[in-house]
Amino acid sequence: MPAAPSRLVVTIITALVVGGLAGFAGFVAGKRNAEEHRIVLSSTPPDAKRVALVRDRSCDGGRCQTLWLGATTDTATELLQLTGGEKVEEIAFSADGSLVGFLVNGYQLRVFESESRLPRATVELFEPDDIPSKRIARGITFSANGAAVTYDECPRHTSGCKSGLSGVR
Repeated sequence: MPAAPSRLVVTIITALVVGGLAGFAGFVAGKRNAEEHRIVLSSTPPDAKRVALVRDRSCDGGRCQTLWLGATTDTATELLQLTGGEKVEEIAFSADGSLVGFLVNGYQLRVFESESRLPRATVELFEPDDIPSKRIARGITFSANGAAVTYDECPRHTSGCKSGLSGVR
């Protein structure tokens, strides 16, 4: 008849199993937390005193993006949660860093004041032709006084851009 395992062996095996499960749970929780704060796009103005970020997060059965602005990545404040299906394609700062624009879905520019973090304007650079639009704005540049932006309006998947200009109210 085999000998029964000693109490010490049972205690050690139990501790190893419980420790392994706790470690695995911690790993999963840490990975989930890292996914919630994953930066998918970032930009800094010429003076590098701020950073604008787009983070990816879970939402209603899918993924959504959030817009952030701050002095550093760690101290950034959330500006806006985009709805499912909306996606930031580009971030642009004015030359003096006072304005930041997030290009959403390739045609809509959402402009915020960098200091106050308040929304300044939402500008449709051109009328979308589909969802997603077959055209996309690229190379967003603010005018010297921040009252307008220039950009290239391009087919999403081929060449053939044309210049565009829109006012920012």
